[in-house]
Amino acid sequence: MKLLMGLALLLITAGTAIGQTKPTRILMVGGGGSHDFGRWYGEEDKKAIEAAGNYQVTYTENTDSIPAYLKQSDLLILTNNQPINTAGQAAITRFVEKGHGLLLLHAAVWYNWADWPAYNLNYVGGGSKSHEKLQDIKNFVVNAGHPITQGVPAKFDFVDELYRFIPDPAAKGIEVLVIGQSKETDAVYPGVFTVKHRKAKIAGITTGHDERSHHHEAYKTLLINAVNWIAK
Repeated sequence: MKLLMGLALLLITAGTAIGQTKPTRILMVGGGGSHDFGRWYGEEDKKAIEAAGNYQVTYTENTDSIPAYLKQSDLLILTNNQPINTAGQAAITRFVEKGHGLLLLHAAVWYNWADWPAYNLNYVGGGSKSHEKLQDIKNFVVNAGHPITQGVPAKFDFVDELYRFIPDPAAKGIEVLVIGQSKETDAVYPGVFTVKHRKAKIAGITTGHDERSHHHEAYKTLLINAVNWIAK
């Protein structure tokens, strides 16, 4: 009897294991200056992503560990503005050129690395070199048909830094999904966009300074939609 019960338990356990879907493994790299990366990305966004689907997020601020982590990752999220050494740069390049997805959040769409111009050219499609002060930003969805903007209001406001993102004409191009409007000049800048790449799905979200964006439903929806779109 005990033998039969043991065999039955073994079969049930094996069946459960077979039926389980392997999670999408996400590496999120934060760290640097001017932001509480650990709080808003390593905790808040990590929790939101894992609650939204079969995702397993590893957050690190140790950029030297990027090559090792990427060997076990399916998708990369960059939100840091701290240095990345040449080994890390090369690992990210190999990862994306193999067709793995990349999501760029806030600080990662800046011109952070003068020694790595290919990053902004190939993976950001441009970048930001300045931003406006923290204040209420008017955001407008300009491509309501894209999967990343599904469920997002046509217009939404929250307090953040408006990044003056400028597309690089030498890059492959970006598709703008959401724009942010300046209160100072009425100029508009890309707020959410995808980057054209021959293999990989790449998206960028320029906002995300503190709790006023990370707790906002529109931001959270855009974040989850972007992860879902890249992961497919």
